[in-house]
Amino acid sequence: MEEYSTTVRISGFVLSSLMFQHLNSDSDVEGLFLGESVGEEKSKITDSQTDHIQFVHTINVQKHITCRRIHSFYNNACEVDKEKIRQILSNYREENVIGWYRQRRNTSQQMTLKEQLVHQNLRELLPYQELIFLLLTPSEVTLSGSTHRLEYTAFIWHGRQYSSIPISISNLGMLDQQDYWRASAMCPSLNHCQAVKKHRAKFFSSDEDLREVEKVNNMNEALLEEMKAIESSERLVEKLQAEITELREAISKRKEKDQETDTKESPTPKEPKENVLLCAALKALFPNMPSFQTQTLTVQGFSVLEMCCSTDHGIDIPTRLPLVLEYEHGMRKRKMSRGCRVKGKYHPTSISHRNKRKPMTVDTNESLSESGTEEEVEITSQFDRNSPVF
Repeated sequence: MEEYSTTVRISGFVLSSLMFQHLNSDSDVEGLFLGESVGEEKSKITDSQTDHIQFVHTINVQKHITCRRIHSFYNNACEVDKEKIRQILSNYREENVIGWYRQRRNTSQQMTLKEQLVHQNLRELLPYQELIFLLLTPSEVTLSGSTHRLEYTAFIWHGRQYSSIPISISNLGMLDQQDYWRASAMCPSLNHCQAVKKHRAKFFSSDEDLREVEKVNNMNEALLEEMKAIESSERLVEKLQAEITELREAISKRKEKDQETDTKESPTPKEPKENVLLCAALKALFPNMPSFQTQTLTVQGFSVLEMCCSTDHGIDIPTRLPLVLEYEHGMRKRKMSRGCRVKGKYHPTSISHRNKRKPMTVDTNESLSESGTEEEVEITSQFDRNSPVF
């Protein structure tokens, strides 16, 4: 099911401008309307199988141009002059003309025959065929003239006759329950177009895009390139981390495997290396003491004589261990000197009885000598030890 409807939409300030201009004039007024026409198709979904389709034709009145006097663009025969219309439009184009209007006082809301003929000639001359005619008829309500009434009706040629169409005021409360509603833009003039063209380069680029939008797009592209580089580096880091994890797992498995093999084989500990020079020196200095020639001790700390070293290492002692020979030579000299001192006689009666009673204190490091005799007695401390010096 299809329906067709036509509506005139006019803004509140355009209608108020018409009313103000008419009330300030002493005679009738006429002029041209500028605007655009918009067609919409609305489909209402119902429970039935057929959809309800409605074609809405909206004529948006954006501006009006008032003529200086009546009969300014047509003559008494109702013939329209195109040059006069161009003079009235001035900087506007003919394509923007969507109709004309007439204000007459104290008359009925009916089109006269003259107005019908002028409207037909305008339809033939102008490119827009669906022209509208707006009739405004003000009248006084009170005798004092304090209250006035203005009636307005829009007419359109439809079906070989003139029929009235509804008028809606845009900013006086729209009762339509619509999700979206678009208001028509203002009809631009030549001066407006020149001003926009003059300053257009400051705001728009050669691609008809806003410069700020172009800068934002460039910034977004730069950020996108940075993000791509960061993504590639993050992918590389993730790959390296995966490789490191695999290597760590392989190392841990290798360690566990090595530990298992070590526990299975359980090799004997290596024997400690023998100090050959120390063994030869101990044999030379203490040949009769086998406890110094073993490296093995019992739990109590005693030497194990069965583990004594009986191997001849073939060490040349004069060459490799000269200090051992010096020590042996010194020991021989001491023994010889001690033997010579013991050969002399010692007379204990030469010591007085008084001295026998007194305890004898002798310094361990001093030698006791008897004057007037050739004999000498050497007393050594019982703590003196003969130890090798290296």
